[in-house]
Amino acid sequence: MEKKTDEYYIREILKGDSGSFSQLVEKYHHLAFSLSMKLLNQREDAEEAAEDAFIKAYNSLSSFQNGSTFKTWFFRIVYNTSISRLRTRKNTAVNIDEVKISDSEVIATENAVDLLNAIDRQKYLKIGLEHLDYQERALLEMYYYDDFSMDEISVISGFTVTNVKVKIHRSRKRLLQELKVVLKDEVISIL
Repeated sequence: MEKKTDEYYIREILKGDSGSFSQLVEKYHHLAFSLSMKLLNQREDAEEAAEDAFIKAYNSLSSFQNGSTFKTWFFRIVYNTSISRLRTRKNTAVNIDEVKISDSEVIATENAVDLLNAIDRQKYLKIGLEHLDYQERALLEMYYYDDFSMDEISVISGFTVTNVKVKIHRSRKRLLQELKVVLKDEVISIL
């Protein structure tokens, strides 16, 4: 069976075929949940945020313009919906500007992490990411795990491309600091 494009389904939905939206839901439900989970870190909240985002996208589909892909437009909705839900939980975020790490510490930690085998690396990276605030974690995961470009992350998050680059750089530094804490003796023995 031939796969149809997102644009095809959007045209069909706008013509009145609401059933075509199920094709978009099927295509993006896992990614929407994944992004929400990165931000919210709670399964139930992530599921609800993803569902809310689909409802918002459906209701706003007539305002979708082909200036970006449907995927990027939709993930902007998922991101904003998740952030709104997170704000209602009144979590406090760590100010990443307060973290002071010397360049030699960053290099030493990067070298130590490079020496870990792949399984340990994934385990420690996951632990380190869990210690970051929602925004740092989401930006790093969108870029490194989901392969979104800086431009796509900019559209999704609402930050400028330059701001995304700075935030990812700072988030990597924070992650390295967290890994240094998590790995403690392992980093010292590796160095």
